[in-house]
Amino acid sequence: GEFALGRQMQRIMEATGQAFTPPKPSFEYNAEHPLLRRLDQESDEDRFTELVLVLFDQASLAEGDALQDAGAYVNRMNRLLLELLER
Repeated sequence: GEFALGRQMQRIMEATGQAFTPPKPSFEYNAEHPLLRRLDQESDEDRFTELVLVLFDQASLAEGDALQDAGAYVNRMNRLLLELLER
């Protein structure tokens, strides 16, 4: 929302022991971005899911957050990289 705390401010409040209600995470995207345009054309449901999960993980990393399951992220990235190299 308009008055939601930024991630940096949340970290400061956590570090100082101040109580706050963390906002629900939101995922903002640019529908015209080439990745999303390509993703919209993906017909393989499993691959679509893998790609969406990578995008969510990248958004978390970009915000400075830790991944909930870093191992799963690495496995997904490795599968995608192998697929790319096999072309």
